[in-house]
Amino acid sequence: MVISHRHRFLYFVVPKSASATLRESLSPSVDIGWPVSRYVQHQTVRQFLGDEHAGRFDDYFKFTFVRNPYDRLYSGYLQDRFAAENFPRWKVAKQPVFDAIGDDFARYFHEHVAHADIRSDWRWICFCPMTEFACRDGEPTMDFVGRAEHLVEDMTRLGERLGITLDKAPDKNVRTGLCTTQPKYLDRYDRATVALVNRLYREDFTLFGYEMFDPADFPARVEPLVAEAS
Repeated sequence: MVISHRHRFLYFVVPKSASATLRESLSPSVDIGWPVSRYVQHQTVRQFLGDEHAGRFDDYFKFTFVRNPYDRLYSGYLQDRFAAENFPRWKVAKQPVFDAIGDDFARYFHEHVAHADIRSDWRWICFCPMTEFACRDGEPTMDFVGRAEHLVEDMTRLGERLGITLDKAPDKNVRTGLCTTQPKYLDRYDRATVALVNRLYREDFTLFGYEMFDPADFPARVEPLVAEAS
């Protein structure tokens, strides 16, 4: 969650959607820093509305940035793999999973993500549907929705709406650029995983205008790939 009282905005931070880059670019305008006791890094609309300061929701300019679900979810898997090896809390939460399945995205998604409380459990925050950060009672409620794929252009548009200058910081937590017209991780998807993602994240595809691909166009099996930066 990124908040500015001075500029009267709320940024609902969707994980794995250029959020680290955006937070750094917004930092000169932010007067409530993270981490703070009151606001978590990735707070959904529902969680914010349960906070004692929920009154700001109607008064402040609200925005978020989204990313193609196929890319975002695979990036979330890579993030979890990295965190399990490098951060104590995540090591406890996730390393036993990866010890059991290795670097197998399909197994991770089918055996764990599909059965997790992805909307409320912090351990699965990278897989929380983007609609949770953009909708109130199932209805879109943001004043602005940018796309990671058009980061520079949408940051410029956002800055104009906020009345501030947003200079794009170097990409954070990425090895290759986000600005692309096609998902870059499609080759990591097999047929069954595409079908499952299409079902679980149908509202994300529909609301934000991303194309859902036909599972029949994907191979029955994809060999696991050693994790890399997301």
